[in-house]
Amino acid sequence: MRGLSILGLFGLACFATASNLRPRNYDAHDYYVLHLASTVAPAQIAQRLGLVHEGQLGELQDHHIFSASKCGDDVVRDAIKTQRQLRKRGLGGADLLDGVKLAQKQKLKPRMEKRTIPDVLEGARLENLAERQAADPSALAKQSEVARELDITDPIFNEQWHLFNPVQLGHDVNVTDVWLQGITGHNATVAIVDDGLDMYSDDLKGNYYADGSYDFNDQQLEPKPRLPDDRHGTRCAGEVSAVRNNVCGVGVAYDSKIAGIRILSKSITDADEAIAMNYAYQHNQIYSCSWGPPDDGKSMDAPGILIKRAMVNAVQNGREGKGSIYVFASGNGAASDDNCNFDGYTNSIYSITVGAVDRKGQHPYYSESCSANMVVTYSSGSGDAIVGPATHANSKMLIIEIAHYRCWHKPVLFWTWRHISSCTSCSWHFCTGSFSPSRSILERHAIFGDADSGTYQFGFR
Repeated sequence: MRGLSILGLFGLACFATASNLRPRNYDAHDYYVLHLASTVAPAQIAQRLGLVHEGQLGELQDHHIFSASKCGDDVVRDAIKTQRQLRKRGLGGADLLDGVKLAQKQKLKPRMEKRTIPDVLEGARLENLAERQAADPSALAKQSEVARELDITDPIFNEQWHLFNPVQLGHDVNVTDVWLQGITGHNATVAIVDDGLDMYSDDLKGNYYADGSYDFNDQQLEPKPRLPDDRHGTRCAGEVSAVRNNVCGVGVAYDSKIAGIRILSKSITDADEAIAMNYAYQHNQIYSCSWGPPDDGKSMDAPGILIKRAMVNAVQNGREGKGSIYVFASGNGAASDDNCNFDGYTNSIYSITVGAVDRKGQHPYYSESCSANMVVTYSSGSGDAIVGPATHANSKMLIIEIAHYRCWHKPVLFWTWRHISSCTSCSWHFCTGSFSPSRSILERHAIFGDADSGTYQFGFR
């Protein structure tokens, strides 16, 4: 059990991380990331190359950011090339630049696409809402009983079929029995890596975790939505952590904390994305990433070397050594013959990839199938959509960020990234609709934790 002093140190550490993020001006400066040998001082490299040392690259040890006035040349590459040419001619001995293991000039790259449900394409079959079957009376009674026992007064809770489905029985995330045990996400923290979130929303502000949040697009502490289409992150946050109150609906872990890391609203460099993917990684336990390359059936992309190293670093060292959890949406381009095997984020061994099923357990027309998928959860389809906080007026909804949290019935202190990854991999039987005899150990659905009581577990059927 962690004392308040330790939690306070977490907060101070996160705040220090934010305060050390120096603003970057890509119009006036060039930025370089250098991986240096541990024996090489960054100040010496800066002096040798005429650069300004901006500091360490996030949490990546021995990786440093340097800046220079903007020019068309890659001054670091040119200096290293010149030194190597001199050595080949026998004109140079040992040199300070020999300690540069990697040098990369940073370039702004197009932003990734958010995983929103695409418009219905010609030939895609959707059922009429009126054709849905009636709710089961006993299930409705149980739903009302749950709401009374937990004092859930959120006005659209009865419409949140992904939490409790009284129509297609069994097609929900099976979470209400876990809530009734008092396991509602307390001391769990999820970072929504997206286009920001509305931390002043009545349904989110009570669970907002400021020290785990940052706006990498506008270089500010608060990751506020600032563009007209900055809605996606707020929706994701609501699915996870909407407060139990009298506003809209509830999140699947309504007592959890939610952080916002804004990277999708402008172009960004690999360096800044790498910092974002490690941001506050000792307290942000899960990084929710519902984005990726375009879902057009012809685009391929993958994280660059710095982003890969950041993810490996978090998996090895984040969450006090147990490993950070990265969850990616598989993609919504199936109608365009897109395949998530060709997305280097979803196909990474360090991420958990989530596909979609609809409220009847069927495969929606948009959800991509690929070998990278480790789990599915509920989303739009069969003539209906997810209803939840910040989504009630919009029938387009992303894959719910529930299946990140899967499969354990033990204290969180003993569960590493590898346990969680292996657990989701072993549970693929749910994705195919068949169940193994090990239901008591491996089932589906959401993570809820209470580190103070040593309880961190999943709902089981």
